[in-house]
Amino acid sequence: MNPSTHSADLDAIDTRIRALMASKAPLPERLAGLVRIVEEATPSGMFGSILLLEDGKRLRHGAAPSLPDAYNAEVDGLEIGPDVGSCGTAAYQDRTVSVYDIANDGRWAKFRHIALAHGLRACWSTPIHDTRGNLVGTFANYYRVVRDPSPIDMELTARITRAAAAAIEGART
Repeated sequence: MNPSTHSADLDAIDTRIRALMASKAPLPERLAGLVRIVEEATPSGMFGSILLLEDGKRLRHGAAPSLPDAYNAEVDGLEIGPDVGSCGTAAYQDRTVSVYDIANDGRWAKFRHIALAHGLRACWSTPIHDTRGNLVGTFANYYRVVRDPSPIDMELTARITRAAAAAIEGART
């Protein structure tokens, strides 16, 4: 999807999201499907990740079908905190955290070597909340180039986080 995305493109994305959410697929498959929808709609090389909040303290792998398995393994189980990359910080502060340059952002100081080793240069992360407002996870957009989120990136993220919240909440109830 490019910056000139029309409402018809967003309608097609919404149709794909609704079809996926209506499926009886297990949660990991539905989350991976949501991530793929965003990745396909963002041809600028975005890699998505959904991490699930466990015990209110740790983020566990939910879905990241295009990120290297080694990267997913290294970040799985990280404890949230004020300087724990984009996702750990977003969960800790319960707000979106945009890091346009991982190599030069203090929130990535302890983890930048992991991201840079896998060619990841930018990451922003958005909290995922259930219908009661409880934090249940994060959705991250990763890029191999230094960049900020565009308006369409933010719109796609909003749609995917809503769908992910419904999938997570449904699986937990």
